[in-house]
Amino acid sequence: MSKSTRFAIAFLALAGTAATSSLAAAQNGPRGDGMKAAQRLERADADKSGDVTFDEFAAAMNQRFANADGNGDGKMTVAEIADQILRMRAERAAQRMVARFDTDGDGALTKAEIESRQKKLFALFDRNDDGKIARDEMQRGHGRKSMQ
Repeated sequence: MSKSTRFAIAFLALAGTAATSSLAAAQNGPRGDGMKAAQRLERADADKSGDVTFDEFAAAMNQRFANADGNGDGKMTVAEIADQILRMRAERAAQRMVARFDTDGDGALTKAEIESRQKKLFALFDRNDDGKIARDEMQRGHGRKSMQ
């Protein structure tokens, strides 16, 4: 198999991963209600015409390739592709975490926001409100207060 064929296969695999993620996000309801796909479309729409030409699509995909080519040698190894996929997943998880815990909407988490979330979670698990979480409180459910 020639180098260019291997390169094309690796590039298509990365592109397929990105496309599959976009499709899944568009079809998964609240977690991926199509907004992410729309945002990707907007980012790829270099001339802001409202649609994406092949050249714009190729430029966006080439940027993904450049990001995945960790050492800049023009080739993507399995390790480089895996690293890029892990980075993308970690970034999405971090974005979800910030969106969930960022109470003031500034796009960053503060110690106070994290502590506020911790207090809420602790209160959910402390079913008898004694300021402690006992083993039996954890086993009865995922933090729903009992009607006592």
